[in-house]
Amino acid sequence: MTRPRPRMPAMVRSLRGQLILSHLLVTLIGVALVAAFAGRNLVAASLAEAEHSLEDVGFVLSNELEEPLNHLVEGEDESSPADVTAILDNHLSNDYPILVVVTANGQVILPSNLSTPIPDPREAVEVRGAFAGGDLHEIRLDAAGREMLFGAVPIQHEGEIYGALQLATPMAPVREKIAGTLITLAVVIASVSIAVGGAGWWLAGQLTRPLAQLTTAAEKFAEGKLDEPVVSGARAAELIRLESAFNEMARRLQKLIADQRAFVANASHELRTPLTSLKLRAEALNNGALGDAEAGPRFAAEIETEVDRLTKMVNDLLDLSRIESGIATLEREKVDLAQLAAEARDAFSVRADRAGVNVTVEVNGTPPPVSANETHLRRLLDNLLDNAVKYTAHGGAVTIRVGADSANSAVTLEVIDTGVGISPERLPHVFDRFYRGGPPLYRTGPLRAREGAGLGLSIVQSIAQAYGGSVRADSPPGRGTTIAVRLPTHPPGK
Repeated sequence: MTRPRPRMPAMVRSLRGQLILSHLLVTLIGVALVAAFAGRNLVAASLAEAEHSLEDVGFVLSNELEEPLNHLVEGEDESSPADVTAILDNHLSNDYPILVVVTANGQVILPSNLSTPIPDPREAVEVRGAFAGGDLHEIRLDAAGREMLFGAVPIQHEGEIYGALQLATPMAPVREKIAGTLITLAVVIASVSIAVGGAGWWLAGQLTRPLAQLTTAAEKFAEGKLDEPVVSGARAAELIRLESAFNEMARRLQKLIADQRAFVANASHELRTPLTSLKLRAEALNNGALGDAEAGPRFAAEIETEVDRLTKMVNDLLDLSRIESGIATLEREKVDLAQLAAEARDAFSVRADRAGVNVTVEVNGTPPPVSANETHLRRLLDNLLDNAVKYTAHGGAVTIRVGADSANSAVTLEVIDTGVGISPERLPHVFDRFYRGGPPLYRTGPLRAREGAGLGLSIVQSIAQAYGGSVRADSPPGRGTTIAVRLPTHPPGK
């Protein structure tokens, strides 16, 4: 049986806690490394200072001892030993409790008031180093058990060494100074750590507070509450962008939901009308109209027309859904829009002739082919021509114009009719789903069947946008309508 893993405290699991701990940990490691380096250097500097102080005193005394020691070694003055002792007595103090002279011939001269016995100085490493012309120091205990810093300097004249002066200073003051310095350093480190911890707490709050508010907003979004904008008070550029993205996402979701509701309402309305018509005619047929030689065939024909209208509406809705969701992005190929326009004109010739509308094709220059699915572009052209012929009066004209921009980076397709046009208040809505600008001017069969569901231009717009293009409508009052489609020759991603 596995034991459950212990849960970390909430503070440690939170982003703020992790930021503070990581910030503090990095700071402490950095401060500790600096403190270790600084402490080591401080200790070394204190020891070096003690050694230099010892050397300075030694050189001063060696200068004073040079002449009497020279007389002593040469045997010129019987009072020389007393002179050396007097000099040592004069400088012996608590700071330098050990002052000993060792002559070149091995004679040891001590101060007269030396209170502490000392080992034979002639065996000391610093004394041997002084006679060898070196500069050595050693920390060791004296005869009384005190920690001392020992050193020695040569006593010489014109390169000839007459003797060596051994001297020592207590390490206790040096250790106290080092300890005081380290305590000060520790206080500074603690103060810096506390300050860094406080700053880290504040900075983490500045970063995590907006994130917490954004998280709360996201939870509200999940509950469907999209009408409350996020105001996090963030100062960091990335968080400000995130806040703006949240608000933009909420706005788009609201629009998407509103569009979906409108779509469902419009689709329900459009489906309800033909279904009601079908039900009424079916009831009439069941109630005896089926045997009526005149009404029976008429009702049957109207039922067939309504079924065709429903079928077309469902197919349009499916096509629109596939195009907008990307499902209908089939294999692309090089499509010649000029040739496609001519084929569309020929396909509509019978309907156009019946409506008394003249359909022509104009090609400006040699437009390059576009990379698209030919079926989509045929559907786009069919929808544009269907609308243009439908809303153009008898004797009018429809022109399909194909051209390219100056850099051949895009092909333009314009379908221009000479109809009554679209009023300015209706023009912005012509690409909306289920929107109809008005009754068609040319009709065959029942009016409802010819009006359509108002999805043709929505499909045109979706196809154009699917290939990185755009579509716009221009309609000066009383001067017809122009639907212009722009398609890049190389859509994004291809």
